[in-house]
Amino acid sequence: FPFSTLMRINRWRRSNHLPNAIRTPDRLGDYLVALRNDFVTANSSCRRGLNLSGELSAYEKETRVLLKLASTGRVVDILLRFGRVVESYMEVLGIEMTEEIRQWRGQLDLERRERVELFRDILNDEQRLIEAMGDETQQMELFTLLKYGLTHYEKFLIPEELDVISDVYDRVVSYSDFMLVGDPPSWFLSPSDLVCDQGGIYYLDAVRVSKCETGDILRDRGGDHQSWEDEEEACLRQATVWADLNHPHVAKMLGACHIGKEPFVVHEPAEPLISNRANSQSWEPLLGWALGLQYLHERELGYKNFDDNRLLARHHVTASGVLSGLGLVPVKRRVSASLQRGVSNMFNMRDLAATLPQNHDDAHVHGLHVPTWSVPNDIFAFGLAIYNTRRWVSMYSDEEAQVLPPERPQFLNAHEWDLVERMCARNPQMRASMWYVVHQLRSLVKEAEQEDLSEASAQATYIPPEDIDDFIVPTMNEKVAKAMPRLERKCQEIQGSSEAMLQHVVDRLSGVYAQLQTRENVRDAITVMEGFVGVLDLFYEMLTRRDLGKEQSSTSVVASFCASRAAAQNVAIFHHEIDRLLTLTELGHASSSAPTHPTLADIREDSTDSIDMTPDTQDIHDWQIKWNKLRREQLRAFQACLKSTEELLQQLSDPKDRLEAQMLLQFELHKRRSSYPNSVLDAMTQALKVLGTVGGGAERVPSWFIPPYEVVLGKFIAQGGFGAVYYGKWFDTDVVVKILKPQTPVKSTGKNPSPPTSNSGTSEEDTMALFRREADHWFMLNHQNVVHLYGACHVGTPFFVCEPAKSISLNSHVESLARARPGYNFEERGADPSDIMRCLLLAGIGLKYLHERGIVHCDLKGNNFMVGTDGKTIKLGDFGMSVLKRSGKGRHTAHANVGAVPWKAPEYLKGEDPTVMSDVYGFGMCILELFSGKFPWAGTLEVAVKFHVTKRKILPPRPKKLTNFQWSLIEHMCCYEANKRISLDAVVDMLHTFRFWK
Repeated sequence: FPFSTLMRINRWRRSNHLPNAIRTPDRLGDYLVALRNDFVTANSSCRRGLNLSGELSAYEKETRVLLKLASTGRVVDILLRFGRVVESYMEVLGIEMTEEIRQWRGQLDLERRERVELFRDILNDEQRLIEAMGDETQQMELFTLLKYGLTHYEKFLIPEELDVISDVYDRVVSYSDFMLVGDPPSWFLSPSDLVCDQGGIYYLDAVRVSKCETGDILRDRGGDHQSWEDEEEACLRQATVWADLNHPHVAKMLGACHIGKEPFVVHEPAEPLISNRANSQSWEPLLGWALGLQYLHERELGYKNFDDNRLLARHHVTASGVLSGLGLVPVKRRVSASLQRGVSNMFNMRDLAATLPQNHDDAHVHGLHVPTWSVPNDIFAFGLAIYNTRRWVSMYSDEEAQVLPPERPQFLNAHEWDLVERMCARNPQMRASMWYVVHQLRSLVKEAEQEDLSEASAQATYIPPEDIDDFIVPTMNEKVAKAMPRLERKCQEIQGSSEAMLQHVVDRLSGVYAQLQTRENVRDAITVMEGFVGVLDLFYEMLTRRDLGKEQSSTSVVASFCASRAAAQNVAIFHHEIDRLLTLTELGHASSSAPTHPTLADIREDSTDSIDMTPDTQDIHDWQIKWNKLRREQLRAFQACLKSTEELLQQLSDPKDRLEAQMLLQFELHKRRSSYPNSVLDAMTQALKVLGTVGGGAERVPSWFIPPYEVVLGKFIAQGGFGAVYYGKWFDTDVVVKILKPQTPVKSTGKNPSPPTSNSGTSEEDTMALFRREADHWFMLNHQNVVHLYGACHVGTPFFVCEPAKSISLNSHVESLARARPGYNFEERGADPSDIMRCLLLAGIGLKYLHERGIVHCDLKGNNFMVGTDGKTIKLGDFGMSVLKRSGKGRHTAHANVGAVPWKAPEYLKGEDPTVMSDVYGFGMCILELFSGKFPWAGTLEVAVKFHVTKRKILPPRPKKLTNFQWSLIEHMCCYEANKRISLDAVVDMLHTFRFWK
């Protein structure tokens, strides 16, 4: 047959059976397709699984012959795995292995060799080869995919296939004069990696994802006609920027393809908010966007266009706002200034604005290329986006306004309108800052929550106290009269550079308190008093909370100065909250001006002037001047410290302190640079050069690095042998923090001590090198059935920061699902097997994702399967905490951990390194645990469990409630010999096939 007739030959018809299998021109997989039909016909209960057509769908839809050649390794991998899955079905179901099934490997090998000859014919026909290459765009796509296929699937290719692929690659390069330098980016996806179902829903690694095309960015900027080089470069730039972003409210990029006619990016499932009006009533999505935008501004990135495709939402129970990473442009800092101070502590922003170039006039700034978009421009555009979103949500209008109306619209209340007006002020320098925007959106979310609570408790009559002294501060469990002195004492206990800033907040609170006691000139007193109590509550919580930075044992002066940046920003939030109270009460006239949070780049100093000589404002509520003065003092000290290189090196003589200082300085310099004036940034740069000359130079700060002072510890969850687990907050997002215990060096007692994992030679350094590698691997994982890592810290006391999950065991989860099902009697029937199979299927998909990336979990047990916050998704977690178990000390003692032995494979219990097949064994024990409702080997001592598993080579007793299929599946997953266990591919396929099988 000519190759073009391939699509007209349907080998998937039900009548296609062995030995008369339909032969396609491509040949690849013909025998296995017919074999699959034979097996499903004879075993109709398996029809739901063995979805070979779905896995080969993208390959069979491809009409370009040479791109099919580039996919050879991927398709061969699929077919080899599928053949082994069919064999596993027969073993588990107890079906006799037929001769036709035994022949599948030989038949596949024959098909592959015949297919090679087909491509040899094309190579020998110059005209056919040139036609198959296509135009320049297709040629670039072709040899990129040829090289990608060789790099990733070489181990699956036979010599003949390697030769023909190499020959085609050379001919394409020779004909096109293109040369691909280096490997494709780490985020690169082949177009065939992305699967689209009939409903237009995209899947990557069997998980739903979202896709967006990058060509839209070019069309927005320069018309419809763009060259393929422009589109490729645009995708490369956009994907490179996006891949480096790490924030809960910026959609996580999963990969991208910069080649072909339509370059695209794939990200976590999130849709434009307008796609679901019902879930968009809350202010929470807008708060999420603001938090994401604040993070982007710290990275000196922003948008010129806040269209619907940039403003996304994760739709679970309620919508969670996330920003797209497409369309980002560099933004210039609000003001570029040194620490030199003139007459005032702050710039006269109106005068300064007149001397700076406006929106697009950037040619004369510093004589350098400066971004033409600025943070105030972005805030204006975001303000309009908020206005249009609320107008749409309220069904007031679907049209987008380009300017604000002169009067407040009906769909916004006074508080909401005030925020939007401040963001869209005509004078760019008078617009509200993102700090203020975030804070105000938080208060709007809180107000909405309080309204919901008020409606829910409408039947209960609440009579507020008449006197401010009688209100109770919840976290302190005391009346205001006693709470105020207690807060003052608490502030006095805090030592360090933040003491004066905190005291200023107390002074302002005391001023408001004094006026509330008399109620003089206080409008809407009850509302104000309730708000005042709320501020006291939050302030006390901040004073008493456990910042992870305070938990670290480091006494480095650099660490203290870096932490002061986050502390100063936290203090400013409370000043903004007090400003809001004053606006409600009309107590403070100063608060009526635009609440622009002063950027630290606005601060100036003069070494000849004394800070104390600056006259204090008569109104205590003109806080920005004093805040600037205190922050300037911190920065001057920081700059002086960095410039005293000899003293700095002496203070950081310990290698661990020096590494910590280098990481923190790099982080602040590159990730939080907008929080510092240029003179301090220069001092950081010079200090890093000096520190890099000691101890072999400085390593780059990892993309996953999170400094400890940006993490707040919350409620304690659990204590393990390798660390403690807490709830926490990072960027106002709920997280779980896993803090690893310091590991003490252990002398080897065995005959064959574990080889070191680095060249350091010490157990502690080996452990840290392993920790960093673990963080590198975990951070690159993006799958909805694997707990997501937001970041980690490898200096000081190491810790992981990851997404939270529901505090419920998998057994309890399936029980709750059964009890919620109408007419289902849990006491008589136990958990519904279909619920159990669904949970196991999702966990298996997550484990399969890890294995495909070369990661062995090595610590599988029931409580490592977590229920996502949506109450539906099952996530595989806690493999990050197993890092120390694979270090020199942990690898040979991990099996001795309390509660871990019953799930361990025999080879692991005997001290061998774990493999993917060790995980298959552990997953089998998890299946036994979930179906039986008990731990494997429940009631048996661990020493006896080790004996039964490693010496007697037996499994735990079979629970009576297990079906023959369930027990057979566990038996074949938990064979004593690892090479006899069925593959995880087969396990996942069977869990899907028999999910509803009783």
